Order: sequence, then structure tokens, then C-alpha cells
Amino acid sequence: MDISNTQLLATTILQSASLSSTTLYSTYLLRDGFGDNPLFYCLIAEIHDPQKPSEKLAVGFAMYYFTYDPWVGKLLYLEDFYIIQAYRGLGIGAEMLRRISQIAIRTNCNCMHFLVVIWNQASIKYYTRRGALDLSSEEGWHLFRFNREELMDMAREE
Repeated sequence: MDISNTQLLATTILQSASLSSTTLYSTYLLRDGFGDNPLFYCLIAEIHDPQKPSEKLAVGFAMYYFTYDPWVGKLLYLEDFYIIQAYRGLGIGAEMLRRISQIAIRTNCNCMHFLVVIWNQASIKYYTRRGALDLSSEEGWHLFRFNREELMDMAREE
């Protein structure tokens, strides 16, 4: 996988989600995903570039990693999944989900978790049509986060 494709697509996601103020550091992507012990993996969706048929054009990506839940066991966590708007509805996303599902099964995962922002109703409908459970509705879970500043404060506590 090419770091420039991953960075380009991740930046596109941030912009489309109105998160353009979020800084994406390519050094973090390189360190965390392309070293000896990668923390994440990516699938890149490519098509033949209509303007340069001998080259490929990245039109989507899926970033995932593996984690463990004591009630579920090993799971694949889909961190980011994005298809550029102009290429949606062509089956690219469905093919990527198929391949990610194959990876999950091949690596003995019991399920796949992912988040969808509440305003993205089209994606919520797409995933629920495919059989995904909305755990915020079904099980009443809330997602929480400690930012680095809070982590540092707690780390200093005695």
C-alpha cells in the first residue's frame, strides 16, 4: 500500500466530514502502519485512471485493525471506510466490505465493529440493510474518549 494514497484518501474523509482543521501527520501513518509491527492495515480501492489508462487511480480505502472484546473474542475494527463520492453506487464499497469480511473470517474474528457518525443516515441505512446491528440502539452503548491532555493528567495522578 502506498502511504500517499492512504494520506490523500484520509484527508478527503476529513474534508468531507467538515473536519478540515484536524491535522493528519504522514509521519504517524508511516510509523504506525508501515513499520515492523503495524497498528493498522489498509485496503485501497483502485480503478484504471480514465486519463492515464496504464495507471491506477485510488478511489476508496478501508483502514482496520484487530482487537479483543472479552464478551465477543477477537474482532476486526473498521476504523475508516470511504469511497470518493463520484465512485459510489458502482459496487466498489460492497466489494471492499466483502474482502474485509473475508479477512475477518480468515483471521478468526467473531465480528466487525465500526462507527458511523449520526448524521450519515445513508451509511446507517446501507449497513443495517446488510445486517449490521446499531449497538447504540440495540445495547445502549455510548462511545467515550480521553484526549492526550486528559491522559497526561491521569498519568500524573498519584
